[in-house]
Amino acid sequence: MGEGRSSRDDGGSVFVLLCILVLIVGIVAAAGMVMAVLNYNRNSDAPININVEGSGSGGRDSSESYESKFGGNQEAYYSENRVTDLHYDSRIWNIRVTDYGNRMAYVDRRTRQFRGYLIDVINAVCQLAGRNCEIIDDDGLNCWNNDFPQVGLMGKWYDACTAYSVTEARLRSMKFTKAFKPAARPAFLTSPGNPLGFDMNNLSVAKIGFLAGWWANPSCITSVLDIELDSNQVFVYNDQSALRRALQDGEVDAICISNELAPATDGSLQVVEELDACLLGGDSLMMRKDSLLDK
Repeated sequence: MGEGRSSRDDGGSVFVLLCILVLIVGIVAAAGMVMAVLNYNRNSDAPININVEGSGSGGRDSSESYESKFGGNQEAYYSENRVTDLHYDSRIWNIRVTDYGNRMAYVDRRTRQFRGYLIDVINAVCQLAGRNCEIIDDDGLNCWNNDFPQVGLMGKWYDACTAYSVTEARLRSMKFTKAFKPAARPAFLTSPGNPLGFDMNNLSVAKIGFLAGWWANPSCITSVLDIELDSNQVFVYNDQSALRRALQDGEVDAICISNELAPATDGSLQVVEELDACLLGGDSLMMRKDSLLDK
């Protein structure tokens, strides 16, 4: 007679079969979820969120810099890290703006967010180019000053500075997008009535105030009028308020600024003369020569 199986043995076999079935179902379900996620990522055109370094990073991926991996070859770095299956690339591009306190760019007191013409331009350009952009608030003197690029761009705190006109000096070390505003012109202004007797035909004895970091500077005057100002004639101020006070207090005979900044209604300044443009192009995004932002 052969050996028969007990009812306890039958129960154990059934339990083992149930476990195997549950395991198979779990594996199939997990595989389906993975395929669904991959398919979504392949077909989605939404931008991805990444972690980036803080100020000074220039918006680079924080996991590994191109300097350490590619020896400074940005083209190779971005080629590997760009997600070509998505409409947007994965990199966050930092664009420097500052609060001008006017329609060009200002901080909304209610929302504490930047608003204005320049913000609209940045948003439109980044959307058309498929870029993830972030606005960085910083002093313009960290972009350009004394005819030289400064630490904000050269130190890669950000990728571009907004609303910089094209000058010969800037073009030697920087590059620019297409201008989104026509080129402005330099203008000489005095207090109403020209009380200090500023004479355009006798600039060699005039004390003239300029705004730090602006294209309307002594080099601009030289290029337009072929006149070299002495160092004791040039006075540079960091903001428009200080520039106006210097004129009102008699520290300078006149100021030289962009004609776009010349007040039209408050009567506190008088335009003496507008000069020919010393610019090679109007307001643009100014970038390092090696930047790929405009690619």
